[in-house]
Amino acid sequence: MKISRTFALPGIAVLCLTASVWANAQQPASDRMHLHLDPATTEVHYTLKDSIHTVHGTFHLKGGEITFDTHSGAAQGVISVETASGASGNDTRDGKMKRDYLETPRFPLATFEPQKVTGFNPAADTQKISVAGSLTLHGGAHPMTLEFEVTHSGMQITAITHFPIPFVAWGIKDPSIPFVKVEKEVAMDINAKGSLTAEK
Repeated sequence: MKISRTFALPGIAVLCLTASVWANAQQPASDRMHLHLDPATTEVHYTLKDSIHTVHGTFHLKGGEITFDTHSGAAQGVISVETASGASGNDTRDGKMKRDYLETPRFPLATFEPQKVTGFNPAADTQKISVAGSLTLHGGAHPMTLEFEVTHSGMQITAITHFPIPFVAWGIKDPSIPFVKVEKEVAMDINAKGSLTAEK
């Protein structure tokens, strides 16, 4: 059966080459990925409850750039939100929030600096990942791990997260007044959109 071996050996070689090409196609061109968030399409929402009603509002993303290693998870970069952009549809309430509580002239930005990305799979279209880092608000830095639901198609990516900020415990004045008690945490909901590319 020499003729079988003659044809089998090239066939095996072709299969190995095909498998290698397919495997390489599933991997990013680099171990390092770069995430750019688009301020125009990213949504930052907050919800704050008191004993009378619930306030819903938004903030504006100033920018977001993150670079991370897909193997070690090591990450660096910064995501920044403009505190003066807070809006709830009530100018008087918003002005008081910025002036008396957020003190936006002193602290114009709230930032998140990532340190480690866990669970990222470049071959998965939809996945859940964790990003550990430091959230700086009102001049204080606080360790925080955010859980994201991530969907990406080609270069385009969407990342959704929900988390509480215990703003009173972090040094911001309690906005409660007699007969109106405000919760000590504000709920944040972020729908981030941008592009994800492999670094060269």
